[in-house]
Amino acid sequence: MRIVHLRASLRRRLEQLRHKLAHQIETLPLGNEAWIHTERELVAAEHALQTLGAGER
Repeated sequence: MRIVHLRASLRRRLEQLRHKLAHQIETLPLGNEAWIHTERELVAAEHALQTLGAGER
């Protein structure tokens, strides 16, 4: 049950991060690389979700 809850939380966070990253890329001034932190968190969350999925098999 914990894994199901964690997976759902990660999916919600992924969606939030995707929207945030898209907005940052569109609106941040040239040279502002704050979006890199969002991208790193997004990649980490995707990796965690994949790891949880691999544990199911």
